[in-house]
Amino acid sequence: MRELASGVDALYLSGRTDLPASLLSSLESSRVSAQESGSPAPLTLGGYDWSVARHGLLKWKYRVEHPLAVIGLTGSEHLPSVRVQARSEALHSLGADGFMAWIGSVFENEGLEVGFTVSRIDLHHDCQGWALTGDDRHRFVCRARDLATYEADFELSGFSFGNRTSQTVTARIYDKTREIDGKGGDWWFEHWGPRYVEGSPVYRVEFEFARDCLRGMGLDSPTDVLPEVGRLWAYGTRDWLTYREPSAHARAARWPVAPEWEAVQASSLGLGSLPMDRIRAGARAGSLRKLLPGLNGYVASFAALTGEVTIGGACAALPAHLAGYEMTSGVPFAERVIEKRKSLP
Repeated sequence: MRELASGVDALYLSGRTDLPASLLSSLESSRVSAQESGSPAPLTLGGYDWSVARHGLLKWKYRVEHPLAVIGLTGSEHLPSVRVQARSEALHSLGADGFMAWIGSVFENEGLEVGFTVSRIDLHHDCQGWALTGDDRHRFVCRARDLATYEADFELSGFSFGNRTSQTVTARIYDKTREIDGKGGDWWFEHWGPRYVEGSPVYRVEFEFARDCLRGMGLDSPTDVLPEVGRLWAYGTRDWLTYREPSAHARAARWPVAPEWEAVQASSLGLGSLPMDRIRAGARAGSLRKLLPGLNGYVASFAALTGEVTIGGACAALPAHLAGYEMTSGVPFAERVIEKRKSLP
């Protein structure tokens, strides 16, 4: 067993402040513009460029997005006025403390004082050298009653423990390399660096600590929670969930803790970080890798219809057809590219 990366992988915050009428008016104007145009509308917030979506974020009326975070804002008195979801890329580049400094500056630059509380925090540990199979599910001892086993192509893809509706603790153990292959996120390979051995699955052990669990441990604000990630990890991997070595005892809870789980328990919770530009480059490489099979198929079909037989011939024939479609659709190709770029990492 070797650790490849670990630490905070998700951070959800809520906070209360008095949002000024001028900001709410700008948000509403941007949201209406986004609904009319069908694409996010620009907004400057705290000196940074954001975009306002056509729809809200859960119960929050306004969804405001940035490469580092997604924010929900509302003028309603029935909800915290601010909800913040840190993007995973931000946490693995800036670190949780660095992200908190950045998001704090966004609101400070707006002249707003927000008292944040942590709604949820996820901790992860990525490792190689663990030969898990679906039959190993009986070796887990968990306080939660819910255990789900997932398989793909007749191979184990992961386990999940607990139920999110409890608002306490849930956990997942899954094949991160399989997820990357299906969803992208190729920057993880660079994040893992030379510790990663190609061809061997990377298993992620991930604990999600929700509001009720945090409050039960006396943790509320980010300054309470972030210094205590070691305590949270110890609770998750020692008290809430363990992986055991079968023995003669009839009860699995009496079996000794397996060496693989001892390695998980000893996670550094801080191994690895990657500059944001390299994370974005890796994310785009993953998106391109996923796009190419479909693109290859479309270009091959186009070549068959136009009588071309080579890549160069098909690509040379494309501009005339795309220009014709540009005229009939009424949407300039450059405008489509600009809109696509807005969704890039």
